[in-house]
Amino acid sequence: MAGWRQLRAAAPAAVWPYAALAIAYVLSVLRVVGWAGLTDPTALYWHDWQDQSLYIRSATALATGDLAPSLHYYPLLYPLLGLPFLHLWPSQPFFFVNLACYLLAFAGFRSVARSFGVPLWGAVLLFAATTLPQFDLAKVWIEPWTSTPAAALLWLAFGAMARLWEEASYSPFSLSRGSREEERPTGGSRWPASVLGLALGLIPFARPGDVIIGAIIGAFAIAALIRARDGRAARYAAAGFILSFGVLATLFVAIYGLRPSPYMLYSAQYGFNFAWLGWKAYVLLVEPRAWFGEGVGLLDAAPWLLLGGAGMLAAWWTPAARRPVTLAVAAAGATYVVLMLAYVDLLPTGLWRFNNVHYFKWVLPLFGLFALRFVLDAWRRPVTLVALLPILLALTIRIDPVPVEAHQPARMVVFPAPVGAAWTPTYFATAWLTDARGEQRNSFDYHQILAENRVRAVALRRPFAGDERWIGDDHVRAQLEGRDTGGYAPLYLTGPWPKTTIARYGARISVGLPHWFEPRETARH
Repeated sequence: MAGWRQLRAAAPAAVWPYAALAIAYVLSVLRVVGWAGLTDPTALYWHDWQDQSLYIRSATALATGDLAPSLHYYPLLYPLLGLPFLHLWPSQPFFFVNLACYLLAFAGFRSVARSFGVPLWGAVLLFAATTLPQFDLAKVWIEPWTSTPAAALLWLAFGAMARLWEEASYSPFSLSRGSREEERPTGGSRWPASVLGLALGLIPFARPGDVIIGAIIGAFAIAALIRARDGRAARYAAAGFILSFGVLATLFVAIYGLRPSPYMLYSAQYGFNFAWLGWKAYVLLVEPRAWFGEGVGLLDAAPWLLLGGAGMLAAWWTPAARRPVTLAVAAAGATYVVLMLAYVDLLPTGLWRFNNVHYFKWVLPLFGLFALRFVLDAWRRPVTLVALLPILLALTIRIDPVPVEAHQPARMVVFPAPVGAAWTPTYFATAWLTDARGEQRNSFDYHQILAENRVRAVALRRPFAGDERWIGDDHVRAQLEGRDTGGYAPLYLTGPWPKTTIARYGARISVGLPHWFEPRETARH
């Protein structure tokens, strides 16, 4: 006991929150991978997943100095971070990277939580509660994903931006009458400005799509620097950005030259469909089974997201001192969610089956923070509950498939299943669908899902126009010429081809009670 007391007295107070989170994270790793996964790579359930094997391939090539573009598919930052641990811990080369990213994400979250009025240990509990207790959400922090360093960088940038606004609030140019200079936060603005620049410079090489969120954070940070008239901090931020971006950009150009990487080109083939944002939000967040035959909405897994959404709507009502940071975080979170919902390749089938929920890993603590702030504000000012009404009203909207005639537009058409069809080969098969308006390609324009010995083709970009024919054999191989396939070899299904539809469905919008109030069989993830 004496040794424990001496250790507590010797360790800085700031160490203990990170130690507590590190212990919780390690226990979560043991829960997810077990003891065998710590020493045996083949014991890891993701050891043969394509994405994770490509991270390892890239890190191994970097370790030997091999810069052949064919060896480096995914963004470079994550493989680069895992490089030192390839031989140190072969079964878990990304363990320490993921742990460090988790703690760095909390470091940024802590600064934002302070701006929201949440004390240190409240921030620890909230961050842990929104990342670790639920198995399906915890494992995406443990499995190797490029979104893990992206989450750390985004939260570090958020935290630095929050610190800059704290400094700006106590700037000589913004001190209100009666304010006291001794209330100014300690530490100055140079350190958060440097962190901001470094983080923003690395984000494009962690996940290029997150550049939009980095730009929002950067814009609010620039506003803080302008308000404080802090040119020195601005120079530190610029220097940090130039340094980090320059180093990774040099490596990028050495591998790919002055052109986008194959990953960037492949992702761009999917793109966004904002016209169907409402339908995508419904099937991803609320109820996917009528359309995709399986899955649960993200709101089923994390119902507190509803309170977080209400808290984001109430962001305008926050006190003036907290408003800039609150609006910055709300704007970034809302923009990210809209982009993810509109992204063509993000579907309910992949959300849980292929763990694509990892795209939301950084935004879940953000919604938790807004949920806590909403509950506290509603307790003090019940009028704040008004912000919950639009959320509840939106949940009464239902978008269900209904049969339509052959000449009517359809969102989903059904074909007989190929002989010996299995779910995964059907889902990823190289196939086309033709209709009265032209051709559509599986995964990019529509997605085919095996369910109940039939194949559902769900439109992702435009409605089916009638006279649909499903083609899945290799006589359409020429369609792939000149296109990046994401490293996947063509996969063809058993014919005969073409196949004609046996059912067609359109979308019917109705209003009723949210699906939680209906008796239904509990869906499995």
